[in-house]
Amino acid sequence: MYPEMAPKISLDAFFNNRISAETKHLILSKLEEQVEANMGTAMMYTLFEWAKENQEELMENHKPVVTVANISSSNEMLTTRLAAKKDKKEHLTKAQKRRLISKKDNRGELPRGWNWVDVIKLSKSGGRDDEA
Repeated sequence: MYPEMAPKISLDAFFNNRISAETKHLILSKLEEQVEANMGTAMMYTLFEWAKENQEELMENHKPVVTVANISSSNEMLTTRLAAKKDKKEHLTKAQKRRLISKKDNRGELPRGWNWVDVIKLSKSGGRDDEA
């Protein structure tokens, strides 16, 4: 297992995208040398400390890489954020919610006959046509 076997070291995380491939290869080769020197012992903390101490040496030939994928992904993130802002829920007061609940049944439908006209009441009071 781990102390007897070399750990797998990867620099493919998103925050290492700006490091050039040559620099990554140099860092990995130097770390592999340290792994061989510390084989058989718990070495992760030792590797991290060694990398911190030798950061200038490891990054001396570093040339920042700007990738187009980062720019397009940031544009996609902006469009998704704008879409999320547009999808706001309608905020109702408690009274408005009560009125909606009292009008509708448990399935969210209006009760049967909610728009029926009371014929007897209209015959006694007259309809809209009688006023003209």
